[in-house]
Amino acid sequence: MATIPRNNNMPPRPAPGGGVTLPPSQEKIQQKFDLSIALTLSTWPALTLSVQNSWGGPNSAEKRDWFAGAISDLFASTPNAETTIDVEYLEEFLLQVMNDEFEVNVEDESGAEVAAKVVGLRKLCLQGDFDMVDEMYEKWRERQARGGEKVQFQQMQVGDDNEDEESPEEEGDGADAEMSEAPELVKVPKEKTVPKVDEEGFTEVVGKRRR
Repeated sequence: MATIPRNNNMPPRPAPGGGVTLPPSQEKIQQKFDLSIALTLSTWPALTLSVQNSWGGPNSAEKRDWFAGAISDLFASTPNAETTIDVEYLEEFLLQVMNDEFEVNVEDESGAEVAAKVVGLRKLCLQGDFDMVDEMYEKWRERQARGGEKVQFQQMQVGDDNEDEESPEEEGDGADAEMSEAPELVKVPKEKTVPKVDEEGFTEVVGKRRR
């Protein structure tokens, strides 16, 4: 993995006991940035739902780890990443991965929020400011100590004319409060292979198209 070039314009920080604290190494900057990406993805409800429901297959958790590495590689391999990769660019990348790897269309604005957070954290890491990353890590440890947090999911039917009507299972105290914060996701249905029959009555074998 390529390393982030050091910002030579970064002024040295005075040490608490006097003297000068040297700027963080390229390796530490990269490690903190990679950690910030993983922590940000761990709080994205859309991705958490996809992993919990194995929408990316039996290795959905591993795909989430790969996802974090793919974002890091995107910054490392893109020339002039600081100016090329903005919030909109990164949001498109995030949504494309969610669609390709988890077959989910994220229809709320959470993709933009995640992208903005990652871009902001990268700028802080390049400046040697790791306070926000460390705070996020402490909050993650607290969540893990509590056994993690489950995310409510609101199933959305594609093309359902009666989507505004509540089913008996959805009625109940507190149901609206729980679902009001659920991210708007649409599970992309897989294409079904339909057999074709020729004029002589023979069934043709139709291969599954790559999406």
